[in-house]
Amino acid sequence: MSASDNYEKTIYSDEVVAFTTLAAEYCKFVNTAASFSQKDFVDRALKLLAILYVKTLSLPAVETTDSDMIEKSVTQEEWDEIHNAVARKLGRFDQYTETLDPLAGDDAMTSLSEGFADIYQDLKDYVVLMQMGSAEMMVDAIGECARNFREYWGQRLTNILRVLHHLQYSGAKLDTTDAIVKKQEDDRPSWERNGQTPNDNYWDE
Repeated sequence: MSASDNYEKTIYSDEVVAFTTLAAEYCKFVNTAASFSQKDFVDRALKLLAILYVKTLSLPAVETTDSDMIEKSVTQEEWDEIHNAVARKLGRFDQYTETLDPLAGDDAMTSLSEGFADIYQDLKDYVVLMQMGSAEMMVDAIGECARNFREYWGQRLTNILRVLHHLQYSGAKLDTTDAIVKKQEDDRPSWERNGQTPNDNYWDE
């Protein structure tokens, strides 16, 4: 089997397709944090991150050719936007004590929004490469994402889950009325938007 065939087999495996779909769903979810109430955001994030953890574990083991050559698409500005949006949504529930090393009792104060943004950064870079990259780049993206999960954001994800679980089932007073739904742009003529009938002058314009 050629290298190209091996790439195709990896890229279109059930495990990779399922993970890629879920990664794109996560990116869309945090991008639209404002459109959910605080309570709905916690509920959906808890379910989504739990599934994401399992799906990442199922990624095939692949070798990356050169991690430094893997393209990154998420800018600092985009990271900041995600961080700030989630921080606004979670409000006073954003800050928590994170366990960095459970065996050493290594704790530090951090924020859920930072964790959400860090996970977003890695998954968005991955999704972009899976949409636009060559077969070799896609395989590299799979390997890089799995490596970063093992070494960094997998721990952050489990810490976030711990806090979300507490918020969901501890009786925390989560806001149910703070969803912001953006109005869709309406490109209809003004007379139609206003429920009017066009007059003769309109057609002469």
